[in-house]
Amino acid sequence: MSSKKIHVAAWPKSKNRKNNPYNYILYEAMADLADVDEFNHRRMSLSSEQVLHLHWPDKIVADKRTWRMRWRSWRLRSAMKKLQKRGGKVVWTVHNLRAHKLRHPDLAKKLLEKFINLVDGFIFLSAESQKLFFEEYPRVRATPSIVTPHIHYGDYYRLESGNDLAREHMNIHEHDTVLLMFGKISEHKGLLELVEAKTNSELGCVRVVVAGSANSDSITQQGISAAKRNPDFIVNDARIPTDQVAAYFQISDGVILPYTAILNSGTAMLALSLHRPVIGPRVGSFIALEEEFGGDWVHLYDAPLDAEKFDNACSWLRSRQVNVDVREIEALSRCDPKVVAAQTVTFYRQLLGE
Repeated sequence: MSSKKIHVAAWPKSKNRKNNPYNYILYEAMADLADVDEFNHRRMSLSSEQVLHLHWPDKIVADKRTWRMRWRSWRLRSAMKKLQKRGGKVVWTVHNLRAHKLRHPDLAKKLLEKFINLVDGFIFLSAESQKLFFEEYPRVRATPSIVTPHIHYGDYYRLESGNDLAREHMNIHEHDTVLLMFGKISEHKGLLELVEAKTNSELGCVRVVVAGSANSDSITQQGISAAKRNPDFIVNDARIPTDQVAAYFQISDGVILPYTAILNSGTAMLALSLHRPVIGPRVGSFIALEEEFGGDWVHLYDAPLDAEKFDNACSWLRSRQVNVDVREIEALSRCDPKVVAAQTVTFYRQLLGE
């Protein structure tokens, strides 16, 4: 393998670090193997880069203005074609199968398909997401692709002195089982279904902490209002500062992610990185996580969530016995950022013909 570093433009590289440090962690781990610049998605221009690595190009087609959707999509495709004309390659890490909320779905699908047809290589975060993607877009099945693990966050989020939370200060009793729903709340995250399931639950001594900023759509706001009215819920609907993230996981016994639609979940990997078991629907990357980490760490239910499935999940959480520290589990070591960074750069080189 060539020892010369590859020059990469990433969109994003680290601009989304406050909301999701995935990209920052990945490219920091790649520093010895590649020179990575932030792709300027406003100018849509490239210079000497050999690879353009995109992560959420679907955001372009989620715009509410059709002219802007067309204009930005055309400019991105033009930049891709110029790069390819001089021998460069375009890589897309497919985090989402489609944008979660589209104002113009027919046009969005048309524009996204034009983009997909130009991609030189796809990276998937689970075999299940790879399968679903090629079922949706069978015409690009022959395009090179790889599956890499979702990187873990264990070295990024640490419990800082003075930022710990005390259960008693949050009116949580010593023997309560505490579930955490963490991250930005939007319509597909299933908060309203979670409130209904907990309200109809037959189990006592279960508290649910909801932490993360909320979208303004009506379904999300209904869920927030319902959670705040329920005395078994503790709600902090604001963005959680980086130095406080680990504290929320520390007070929880497990993390529940009742998504109604999902391809990949960074929050699930965050929970496992911080040694907290995960409860989620049997869809997307949750299936791969259960296979990788096993039934001691991941409990899946068949969606939709209801009171019976909620009670079963809580019973599992209370009865699970884990005899080995999660830090010693091989599955987490395979998610090490340096391991995934090396796999990613190897894929770059394969596409470039090195």
